[in-house]
This record gives sequence, structure tokens and C-alpha cells, in this order.
Amino acid sequence: MSIVPDRYCRSCRGRLARDNTSAECAACQRKRRDLLLGAPQVPDDFWTTDEMRDALASWHMGRVIAAYRAHPFHGRPLSQEVVGSWAGVSQVQLSRIEQGSAIKHLDRLVAWAETLRIPEHLLWFKLPGLRVDAATPSAMTSVPDTADLATLLGGLTATRAALAGGDGPTLGISAFEDMTLAQSADLLLKLFLALDDELGGDSLYLPLSRYVARMAVSVEQDPEDGLRGFGQLCQMAGWLALDAHQDGAARRYFTSALYVGHEADESGLAASALGYMSLQETYRGRLPSALSLAQTALATGSAGTTPLTRTMLGTRLARAQAGLRERQACLRALEGARAAFDQAGQQEEPLWISYVDAAEFAAQEGACYLDLGMIGESIESLTTAIGLIEARTPRRLRDRVHYLSRLAKCHLAERDLEQACSRATEALTLSEAIGSARVAERLREFDEALEPFGEVAPAQQFRELFSTTSGAGKD
Repeated sequence: MSIVPDRYCRSCRGRLARDNTSAECAACQRKRRDLLLGAPQVPDDFWTTDEMRDALASWHMGRVIAAYRAHPFHGRPLSQEVVGSWAGVSQVQLSRIEQGSAIKHLDRLVAWAETLRIPEHLLWFKLPGLRVDAATPSAMTSVPDTADLATLLGGLTATRAALAGGDGPTLGISAFEDMTLAQSADLLLKLFLALDDELGGDSLYLPLSRYVARMAVSVEQDPEDGLRGFGQLCQMAGWLALDAHQDGAARRYFTSALYVGHEADESGLAASALGYMSLQETYRGRLPSALSLAQTALATGSAGTTPLTRTMLGTRLARAQAGLRERQACLRALEGARAAFDQAGQQEEPLWISYVDAAEFAAQEGACYLDLGMIGESIESLTTAIGLIEARTPRRLRDRVHYLSRLAKCHLAERDLEQACSRATEALTLSEAIGSARVAERLREFDEALEPFGEVAPAQQFRELFSTTSGAGKD
């Protein structure tokens, strides 16, 4: 019998377990995944090396960033792409920051200091006082270690408004009658999924975030009952925050869902949370970060995920690749997502992925084709998605408005102004019944895209209607 030679982690050079088919050990994989989320926690002596001291003394943030990336604490230098993604800048932009003139604007200095978690006493400028909205989790709160469940749960209640009594105990949440906390969470998730279809995130985020904050207290007291459900509700709260354009809160909830997924050994939930983070970065135009997160999501969920979960993860990857104009890679990702979707029904799917259906998949295809400039294919896919919603699930008003606004953009790209404005007017009219800052922004972008058409009748009519509608109080 042949002896299988030992294999070693490419990062730390430790011996790999026999059943580990990856090139890295579990600890290094976790460290690499965490680096996609933000700067790691570093020891106090991180800042006392000669190179770091000299960089801080130069009052040049670019040199500080370069010294940070090259620090031996990381094992090997961090790439400009990874560190830049923490602050929403590209590799090229970060290279200019490191090599160019010193940053003078205080807001940019503060942003980098907070991104890298530089101790305040080492800075050559003063950090302003941070104001925290009690209803919104802070985006700057550090991500806790996966094993520190108490810190994770406590972080979601730290910024919650105090109880009426002032100094009284923080209250948990009770299970619904004749149900466990886990069963109650499933029922609530089903309810909010249905409400989201009809109302959007603007009105739903706040009530769910308050419930999740109190549920964190109950789960901390008894993790055995409700941890998985808590993670699902965190993901839902993150989605509602994203739809309402509360990006910091969305990231915080997605991160919580990710770590609960790992804590509860729910790889599908962890992968899904990373997929949502990728989509958020796609929406914000941070495409290299979106791509990295989508790839990590697929790797995290490589074993044991359901067909619909793989479908969703494949479309997240395709969206990032389409945004980067990686045509062939995007089409391959869509093909893989389609293959996964065709396997749906072969096993039970988790409730949180139930929104993935034929209409959702067609809409994601349409979004990818639009970014790739494949306008005809995009129109076909989006028309299919809208038709499926109208025929099967007419309550999905928010999705219908979103897809109509995207379809209007397609027709505008084809210079079919009349059809574009017709679709956009339909979307605008329907949008009066929902609250979604994300969809409102898409309609605003379409309105701005009509400016070159001046006094042409269809464009003028839509712009007048949009001005009246938004002026009446619609965000």
C-alpha cells in the first residue's frame, strides 16, 4: 500500500489534516476569509515596530498603510486590493495614496484611522466624537472572534435604546405561544419575507432590528434554543437595511449572520451571508471586493449546500463578474447557477432561501446581461421575470418595480425612448405603494439619464411625473 505524503499549509506551513483537500489549514482559511471583512485585531506591540513608528511620525497616511500591509504580523504582506476594499477604494487608488502626497482632508484621515483601527493616541490628528443612532447598529464596531458568541450577541444590543426605566435590565424576547424560540424565529422570518415582497425595507427594517436586538439577549442566555433562527433573522434584517440604504447596519447584520452560521455549523447560512455582502458591494460599485466575497462564499458553501443556495451564490458571483466586464467568466457562472437551479426540489431547502425562484433567477440573468452590454438578452430575461411575477406571485410588488426600472434602462440603452419611459412610468406609479430607498434610487438614476433628451415628449412627461412624485414626499 502506497504511503500518502504529508501535505503542508501554503500559508503557515503547518501539516494539513488527511481529510483537508484545500491548500490551507482551517485556521489560515478562516484568517483569509476574515481579512475580506475588514482589518484584523492586532496586539498593542503591532504599532511599536521601527517601520510603523517611522510611518506614523511622517504624518503621511499612505506610508502608514504601506507599513501596515507589510507588517510581519500578517505572515506575508497584504495586497493593496484587500486593504483597499476595506475602505472602498481600488488597488490603483490605494497605490496613489501610498506613493502620492500626504492626505490633508480630515474626513479621509479619520476614515483610514478607523478602517485600520489605529489607536487614537498614536494619531497626529484628533478623531471627532462618534455619534451612534440607538436604532442602528454601528458599522465601526469590530467583528468578534467566532468563538466569542457573547461578544457577538452583546454587540447587537449595545446600541439599542435604553428601556423606559433607564437603568433596568436588558429584556430578551419570549417565544410565541406553544412554540420554541427557534419555531418563533421561523414563523417571523416567513412573515417578514412575505411583507418584504409587498412593502420593501424602508418600513420593515426598524421593527425587525428591534426584535433581533432583544432576541440576541435571549439567545445569549440559551444558545441551544434559537441560535440558527437568530442568524436567519440577522440576515433578513441585513437585507431590509440594504433595501433601505442603511449600508452600515446591513453590513453589521450580514457579519452577525456569517458568524452565527459558523457557530451553529450552518455552512449554507454562512455562505449566504457572504453572498449578501458581495451583492452589497456590487450595489456600491466596489466590484473587486464583491468578487472576492462571492468567491469566498462559494468556497464556504462548497460542501452540503442546497441547490437553491448554490443558485444564489452563483448569481452573486456572476453579478460581480458582469460589473467587472468579465464576460466569459460571468456566462460560465450563470451556466453553473442554472445547473444548480435545475436540481431544485431534490432536497429540502431552508426558509431563508425560499425567495429564489424562476423569476428571481431570470432577473439576475437580466442584470448581468445589462452590465455586459447584452441588451437584447437582458430585455428577454427581465421580461420573463416580470411575466412570471405577474402570473404567479403578483404580491411581489417591490421586485416588479425593480425589474421594470431595470427594463426601462435596457430600452434607453437601445435608444427606444418611448418604450423606456413607458416602463419607467409603470415602475414609478407602482412604487407609490412600497418603501424601498434602493428602488427609489434606480428611478432617480433613470430620471437623470433622461436629461440629454431635453424637451422630447416622453422624457419630458416622465421627468415631470417624477418631479411631482418625489416632491410629494417620496424618497
